[in-house]
Amino acid sequence: MDRDFLLRKNNIFNNSGFILEWNNERSDKSKDDNKKGVNLLTCYKKETGLGESCRLTAKALGAADINFKVKGFEDLNSNLWTYENIDQLIYNTNIFHVNPKETPYVHKWLGKAFCKERYNIGYWYWELMDFPDEWIKAFDYLDEVWTSSKFTLNSIKEKSPVPVKLIPPCIKVDSIGKVTRKDFNLPQDVFLFLTMYDSWSYKIRKNPQGAIDSFKAAFSPDDMSVGLVIKINNANSNPGEVNNLIKSLKGYKNIYLIKEILSRSDVNALISMCDCFVSLHRSEGFGLAMAESMYLGLPVIATNWSGNLDFMNHENSCLVDYELVKIGKDLGPYKAYQTWAKPDNVHCAYSMKELILNRNYYDKIAQNGKETIRSLYSPERIGKMIKDRLEDLKLL
Repeated sequence: MDRDFLLRKNNIFNNSGFILEWNNERSDKSKDDNKKGVNLLTCYKKETGLGESCRLTAKALGAADINFKVKGFEDLNSNLWTYENIDQLIYNTNIFHVNPKETPYVHKWLGKAFCKERYNIGYWYWELMDFPDEWIKAFDYLDEVWTSSKFTLNSIKEKSPVPVKLIPPCIKVDSIGKVTRKDFNLPQDVFLFLTMYDSWSYKIRKNPQGAIDSFKAAFSPDDMSVGLVIKINNANSNPGEVNNLIKSLKGYKNIYLIKEILSRSDVNALISMCDCFVSLHRSEGFGLAMAESMYLGLPVIATNWSGNLDFMNHENSCLVDYELVKIGKDLGPYKAYQTWAKPDNVHCAYSMKELILNRNYYDKIAQNGKETIRSLYSPERIGKMIKDRLEDLKLL
């Protein structure tokens, strides 16, 4: 039977969007063999980066024919975890898609016995060059850390007492919604740039204002042959921040804001209906939205720094110049002493105009990007990386 059908059939999300359970156990295995596999654990909604990361790991495990189950809970105070739920997680390897700072709490919730009997892997993302000292305690709960890019690997391994391995997420866009530009009140027959960020995250790191300012530098407010689409996830979580962004759009009828909560398939449709994705990030641990846009055949304009350089170069992307600057003040986990990029808006504006004016260049970048992601980040290739590592550890 088609494995993708089985994965779709076993829906792992509840009505609130939280991962509950996903059982990929093969019935043709003996009880002893069934203990060789992976328990995937997360407490994140599918719309979040870590929730999506967990889903992609499940996809790679399925492609590699590795037994796995997924369990999740809504938050660390939820009573969804019960002894019976935990008891169903029979495999010898745990992979936690949980932030480092939450790792001790998750292990405490699961109990020492549950984790002690298994090989524990943390799948961590981090966006800056120096891994926070306040998170070092999280290593005590793990046997190994996996991460998504060489940039993040180099940051984590400097302070890690356990092995740190590069296992990037697989990229495969399965479902694209049937929505159209009309459904989003977007104009037809217009070249549309797209940028996205999440209000739950730190807007200043994602830097949507950089995309806005670059667009303003490239095009006049009344140029209706071109447009910029800004998709905000969880806009209601930070209304003041969103209102300030809206004020910066004043006078520009060719900049379009989408604040509605969208399903994953509708987000994929939105990406597909646009012509170029823009990420003037200050730093990225990987850059999932960029990779997915390339998979779907869009050229991507992005800052020439951090985790996205694992899959982006000048032949498959429009990389934007930058200078490294001190953050200057504490912003959540991003401390004042740390360094990140200040992308060049003028260079980005040039790339925006070049993609519109030079069709051959547009086609080359789009095709090369698509080929890069589909060949290097397929579920089969990433699944083999996972399988090889687990076999090296004698866990499979």
